[in-house]
Parts: sequence; C-alpha cells; structure tokens
Amino acid sequence: MGVVIRQSIKNTIFTYIGFVLGAFNVLFLYTYFLSDEYHGLLAFIISTATIMLPFISLGTHNAIIKFYSFYDSGNEKDYFLSTMLVIPLISVVILLIVGLTSMDFIKIILPKNEYITSVNVWVIIITAFSFAYFEVFYSLVKIKLKSVFGNFLKEIFHRLLIFFLLFLIHYEFLNEQQFILSVLCVYVVRTLIMMIYAVAYNPFHFKWKKPKNLNQIIKYLLVICLAGAVANIVLEIDKFMIAQYLDISKVAYYAVAIYVCSLITVPRRSLFQIANPLSSKLLNDKNYIALGILYQKSSLNLLIVCGLIFLLIVFSLSDFYSFIPNSYREGYYVVLIISFTKLYNAFLGNIDGIIFNSKYYNVIVFTGVLLILATIYLNYILIPLYGIEGAAISSLISVCLYNTIKVYYVYLKFKLQPISVNTFKVISLILFGFLLSLIFSLNFSPVINIILKSSIVSIVYISIVVFFKFSVDINNLIDKLLGK
Repeated sequence: MGVVIRQSIKNTIFTYIGFVLGAFNVLFLYTYFLSDEYHGLLAFIISTATIMLPFISLGTHNAIIKFYSFYDSGNEKDYFLSTMLVIPLISVVILLIVGLTSMDFIKIILPKNEYITSVNVWVIIITAFSFAYFEVFYSLVKIKLKSVFGNFLKEIFHRLLIFFLLFLIHYEFLNEQQFILSVLCVYVVRTLIMMIYAVAYNPFHFKWKKPKNLNQIIKYLLVICLAGAVANIVLEIDKFMIAQYLDISKVAYYAVAIYVCSLITVPRRSLFQIANPLSSKLLNDKNYIALGILYQKSSLNLLIVCGLIFLLIVFSLSDFYSFIPNSYREGYYVVLIISFTKLYNAFLGNIDGIIFNSKYYNVIVFTGVLLILATIYLNYILIPLYGIEGAAISSLISVCLYNTIKVYYVYLKFKLQPISVNTFKVISLILFGFLLSLIFSLNFSPVINIILKSSIVSIVYISIVVFFKFSVDINNLIDKLLGK
C-alpha cells in the first residue's frame, strides 16, 4: 500500500506540473509564437488523433489492466500480452492501407482547408498511432505498479519539449510547418521511450497463441472501445467540426477557451482517483446507504470547490484576455458557456464511479452513442449559425442531456440522488456570483485587477460557505488548517 500511496502522490504532482506547463504553452506561447492558423491546425490534429485513438487501441490498454491478473503461468501471460499488442496492429495496418490507397477519399472526409495537406493528414494518422501504442505500453508497467515514469512521459515530457520547440519558432530556427512535424516526432519518441521502459520492467516473450478467455476479452474490448469513442468524440468533435465549417484559426480560439474551462475540472479528476475504488468497494458490499452518502458529499464538495474556480475565472476573464492577442477574444463567450457544463459535471460527484463499477455500465455506454449523434447534429445546425459559440452551445446541450440521463438512471437503479438542501444554497451562491461578475469591474491594470478580484471573491465565497456551514467536510478541513 505504501508503494501505491507514494506513486499516487508523485503522479498527482506530475499531473499538476503538466497541467500548468500545458496551460502556459497553450494560453501564452501558442498565442504569440504561432499564427492563429497553425495554432488551429495543431489543435485540429491533436483532436482528430484523439478521436481516432480508441478505434486504433480498441481498448487493449484497459483490457491489459483488467485481465492480466487472471493468468497464473508465464506462458499464459505471454499469450495474452502478445494478443493485446497485435490487435491494435491490425487497425494500424488497415489505416495505413487506406492512407496509401485512398488519400483523396480521406481528404473528402476532412475539412477542405489549405493547411490540411497530405503531409498533415499523415501527421494525424501517425500521431493517432503514437497515442494508441503509448497507452498500450503504459498499461504494461501499470500492471507492475510502475506508473510514475509513464505518467511523467504522459503529462510533462511532451509539453516540455514543445515548450522548447516554440522558442525555436520564435527565433526562426523552425518554420510553422516544421514545428508541426517536430511535434509529431515528440509524440513518436515518447511512445518509443515508453515501449523500451515497458519491455525493461515487464519483459515477456512474444508467443502467438489464443489466450484462454479470448471471447470474454473481445466482448470487453467492444464495450471499452465504444466507451472510449463516446468520451473522446464528445470532447473533441466540436474542434473537428469547427474546422469543417469555419476558418481553421477559429479552432485555436476555441481550444484556448476550452483550456481555460478545464481549470474547473482539475478537482474532479483528483476526486475520481479516490472515489472510484471506494465506490467499487461499496457496490461490491451492497452498502448503498454509504454509497448514497458518498454520492451526496462528493457532489456537494465538488460543486463548492469547482464553483469557486468558476467564479475566479468569470470575474477575471476580461483581464485574462488582455494578455493574449485580441483575436482570441472570440472565445470569451465560449468560456462562459462551457464553464456551465463543467459545473454540471462537478455536481455529478462520483456518479461515474457508481456507473462504471456497476453491471449497468453497458447501458450508459450505448446511451453515449445517442449523445454522439446529438452532438454531431447540433454542431451541424449551430456552428454555421453562431460560429464557435454554436459549438459551445451544442456541447452544453449534449452534455447536460447525457448527465441528466446518468443522474436519472442511477436514481432508477439504486434510488440514489446527489441533491441535498445545501446543494440549492451553493447553486444560488454561484449564480449570484456569476450575475455580479457581469457588472463588477475595476479600473487598475489587468494584473492588479486579477489579484484584487481573486482575493475578494475567494474571501467572500469561502466565508459564506464556512459561516453558513454548507459542507461539514470543508468546515472540518478549514478548522484543521487553522489549528483548531
């Protein structure tokens, strides 16, 4: 257990360092060192490769973690791992054949844009391969409880190298197309390093033989592939479709806005690492009373914490946009719209831990297919009408619909719901703060404005939460911090 705790702490540190470094790259260096068009092109490439990832890996990285411990002998483990490495290779070969023989057809599917050339189509394909096999090799060390180096590669390594590549552009050692190709090389090198590390810490012999429970594995792969596709498409399809209907520079403005909103989701990611295994245990024990308490507490506490981050963002949003080129201000209302989807996600608490660890997981996954169709249709209607704000509205509607279905389904099957009396108090506080942010302004420099607004919002918000005892857990935490 000590090993798990130590690695969890290190992984959390690496995740936050990577997030800060990525934020600095995306919000400042990209906006000044890259043209809007190439920034948008890079965001489009990453989004499209991410959409392709589950269709290449086919869920094998998840299957390795789930099924590896089922096998006792070394030979059986070798058969299993060999199969898991070959399955994505089938997708790779098929896609390579399509790329070599049907490039014109691929270009028809992709947005018609002068920046999406044959070279950049191959960049998308190879980037997707790199993403997929990185996850596969990373899973080989996760099963040996050696996750720290892989997490460093996943969260920090590529962002650090891209940080230096951006300065090479700034000082004209690279042009923008060479930068795109260099980023591809970074992802390929990262995957190769992960492969070497994985084979060193989990050596196995490649043996081509059918593993014992292949039928069970294939069924699992189909569900996980679909689940991964749902998650990735919902997150990334808007950037893909913006490039389809608008100038590719708009993808850059949208990507920056989305990255700002992602600040709200950081606490939820941290909570999931803790609440997911705990939810699984309570489900296995059929302790639904404790599960309901965890559900309500996680919802309330996340809503309070994420609500504070949301208010810090909306109060300082105009000042933030003064630091980056004026063209990016097109994403201002995108931040406001998408932020509400992040708040709704926070309200759900540990609902994913309940669903993913229950026997009803398949139903929600297949419901996600309807979400994809709804998202695509809404983007098709709204992007031509309202531009990138249309994409944001589409995401808001689709995510709210999907989240509502999840809340209803958990209530239907477990008679659990996340709402308490204090939930309405927190929502009222957040909405009042949001409305106040629309009229509240200071006339100092942007830096001083951000510092003053953040200080005032934090003090007032936390004081109200503590004084009116919205959350026993947060009050207890603050008492400990104050030494009571």
